[in-house]
Amino acid sequence: MKEVGLLFGSFNPIHIGHMALANYLLEFAPFDEVWFMVSPQNPFKDHTELAPANKRYEMVCIATAQEPMFKACDLEFEMPVPSYTTNTLEKLSQLHPTIRFSLIMGSDNILNFSRWHRSEEILERFPIVVYPRPEYPIEKTEKALLDKIKVIKAPLLDISSTIIREALSKGKNLRFLLPHKIFDYILKEKLYTP
Repeated sequence: MKEVGLLFGSFNPIHIGHMALANYLLEFAPFDEVWFMVSPQNPFKDHTELAPANKRYEMVCIATAQEPMFKACDLEFEMPVPSYTTNTLEKLSQLHPTIRFSLIMGSDNILNFSRWHRSEEILERFPIVVYPRPEYPIEKTEKALLDKIKVIKAPLLDISSTIIREALSKGKNLRFLLPHKIFDYILKEKLYTP
């Protein structure tokens, strides 16, 4: 059975931290593929700073085009907003019955996992792979939950889409924090710029 890791996110914009993490998980989780699940609207995030969903998806497509084991996925675009992970996982399982999907999440999310819609059901049905995020020690996770997840000690890359958006809004050139061609795409589409 094919093993696929699902990396959910707004990717607002996608950056080299996302790419490096996916690469690491591909090799060390290990997965056969990593799918970048572009969320039109995360129920826990402010959507006022979001670039249009189709633009964010297009950036993910551009960023992942050179790696055959990476896939951009816009399945949540067809689903009710806000999109809940449990509904997406159910739909993916129906569409791809021969694939075993694992949920990839940062330690910041696992610490709040009990707040997720139908979190217990997700935990029962899908493996969860957790990577460290700065300032969110995995050790603070509830013991019962810690026993049910797989922790991958991926390198800590303290890069965030927020920092990139803020810099771009001030006219700064952060080309090398973005995958190839993404900075030019952002300029062309006038995203995050003053």
